[in-house]
Amino acid sequence: MNKIYLFLFLVLLSACGGGGGGGSVEVTQNGPPTITNNTFTFSVLENQNLAFVLEASDPDDDSITFQITGGSDQSSFTINNSGQVLFLSSPDYENPSDTNLDNSYEVVIRAFDGSLYSSNYDFVVNITNDESDDGSNNSSAVCSDQSESTSYCTIDSGNLEREFYVVFPESHSLDQSYPLLISLHGGADYADANMEYTGFTQINDENNFVLIFPQGTVAEGKGDTGWYAGGDCSNIEVCDVSFIEKLIDYSIEELAIDPSRVYVSGFSNGAFMAYTIACFLSNKVAAVAPVSGSLSPEDYDSCDPQRPMPVIHVHGLDDSWIPVQGGDYVTPLQLVSNYWSSFNSCSENINVDGEDSNGDGYSWYSEIATSCQDGVSINFTYLENFGHSWPASDSDKGGGADIDGATFIWEFLSLYDINGLIN
Repeated sequence: MNKIYLFLFLVLLSACGGGGGGGSVEVTQNGPPTITNNTFTFSVLENQNLAFVLEASDPDDDSITFQITGGSDQSSFTINNSGQVLFLSSPDYENPSDTNLDNSYEVVIRAFDGSLYSSNYDFVVNITNDESDDGSNNSSAVCSDQSESTSYCTIDSGNLEREFYVVFPESHSLDQSYPLLISLHGGADYADANMEYTGFTQINDENNFVLIFPQGTVAEGKGDTGWYAGGDCSNIEVCDVSFIEKLIDYSIEELAIDPSRVYVSGFSNGAFMAYTIACFLSNKVAAVAPVSGSLSPEDYDSCDPQRPMPVIHVHGLDDSWIPVQGGDYVTPLQLVSNYWSSFNSCSENINVDGEDSNGDGYSWYSEIATSCQDGVSINFTYLENFGHSWPASDSDKGGGADIDGATFIWEFLSLYDINGLIN
C-alpha cells in the first residue's frame, strides 16, 4: 500500500512541474483584424466601376481578405484581391439601380485574417452626376412603330448599331411600371422569327408585361447570327452582356419597366446566352428561362452570380443538337441543375409528372429543387419524344409539345422579383 501512495505522489508532483524545475509557457493570443478606413461614406462619379478601396490592419500581421456580408445593395458589388470594392455594373446617375433608386448604395463588409473576423462595417457610396454625358444619354435608342403594339429600334452598344423589337401590352402607360421579358433567338435565327414561334406575344396582353426581342450579330468564322455566350466579355469579340444590360437600362428609363422584375429567356444559342446573363448580370435580372440549351463549359467554370437565381429550363429528351447528356461545348444538364441547386442552397427535391396532352403516347416531367435561399426554386422540365424545337402546343410552332412554352415559362418567372419569391 505504501508503494501505491509513493507512486501517486510522484505522478502528482510530475504533473505540477516536478518541484519547480520548469518555467511557464507564454501563449500568444491571436487578435482579429480591423478595417481602418478614415471614412465610410464615399462620393463616386457615375460610369465607373471603382467604388472605394478598403484599408485594414491585423495585430499579428496576418494576411487579410474581405467579405461582403450584407447591405441593401450588396448584390451590386464585388471585392478584388487588392481590396478594391467594385460595382458589378457601372452606376448610371440618370438610371439608378440601388434598392431605393436614390443613387445611394449601401454595403456591409468585414475583414478576415484566416482565423478571426473583424466587426461588420457599414459603407455608403453616393453616385454623383457626370454632366458631360447628360446630352448624349448613353442608353438612348431610335425607334419606329411597326404596328400599334410593336416598335423596331436600334441602339449603340460596343461601337455597333444593335437592333431589337419592343412589344407592349395593350394597356401600356408610362404612369405605371411593368415587368420585362427579354427573349433571345437561337443560332442562325432572327428576332422577328423568335417573336412568332415563342408565343410570348400571345400572352403579354393578358399578363401585362413588356417584351424585348434583341437581334444577335453575325459570328466571325461562322457566318450565322447568334450570341457570344460564355464568359464575362474579357475574351469575347462582341460583348452581348453589355448589350443586354444596355437594353435593360434603356427599358427602365424609357419604357416604364419595373427594375425588380426583368426576366430573360432564350432558345438554343439564346439559352446559352440566358445562362451567361444569369452568371454575370444577376444584379439586374430576376430569373431566367433557357430552352433547349445549356450552361457553357466556360460559364460552368467561371459563373459568378451575386444573388440566388430562379431558373426554369425546358428541354426535349430527343434533342440531338444539344443533348441532355452533354457533349463537346455542352455541359450535361444534370451538372447544370446541380450547380444552381447548390448555389441557391436548395434542400428539397420533388418530381412532377405531366400529362400527355397531345395524345402521342408520351408526356413530360419536371425535376424541381425547392426550399432554396430567398424562396427561389430550380425547375428542369423534360419533354418526352421531343427534339430541338421551341415547345408549343401549336404544331406549326414547335412540333406539338405537351406544354405551351410561353405560358409554362411565364407562370414560373412571374413568381419572382430581384429579391426572390414575391410575397
